[in-house]
Amino acid sequence: MDSPLSPEQKLEYLYREYVRLSEKAEDYVKESFNDFKLFGAVGAVAVLWKPISDAIAASFPVFSPNLILFFGFLCFYVVFGLICGLALLRHAYGWYFVYNLRAYELKIKHMLDEADSSQIFNFNLGKEEPRFITSVYRISFRLLITVFGFSTTVLPFVIILQSSVGLALLYLAIAVLGALAYLQCFKRMMRQYSTSDFFGF
Repeated sequence: MDSPLSPEQKLEYLYREYVRLSEKAEDYVKESFNDFKLFGAVGAVAVLWKPISDAIAASFPVFSPNLILFFGFLCFYVVFGLICGLALLRHAYGWYFVYNLRAYELKIKHMLDEADSSQIFNFNLGKEEPRFITSVYRISFRLLITVFGFSTTVLPFVIILQSSVGLALLYLAIAVLGALAYLQCFKRMMRQYSTSDFFGF
């Protein structure tokens, strides 16, 4: 019969598992930064789409220049949406690890006889604090939404508006509905891990 683990062995086992899960969470964070490269690549093509669409329309007069411009921006918006969906999935996994790492931190703190107010093993527990949510999450999320909204909604809308009011309004409606759907998915995902208001709206 195996002898029970000593407190030192339990602490060592917990710490090894904590480190393993922390490394996995860090990998998801690193992978999420690669999405910015995708955003940059697609964004660069989207910015240049107007002259590209003009060249296509000149080469193929059978196609309407307005429709080429509209469907081009719409395709870029769909690609942006797919990248955002992938980022949301990675984000969900990252928060899943953070959420579960809190239990390890609490257990390790208690085994080390650290007070609850101690900052030892408090890295993931601190992410629940309003100060972290306000200073890190809310500000960065609003900035990301502002930049993303301008580059994928406002800028294409203004460009399409120069050619066709109807198509511009249609694009704006699709873009706004897509953004609202993304925000709802994001909020529902975050509610699984916290009752705090991450976004302030």
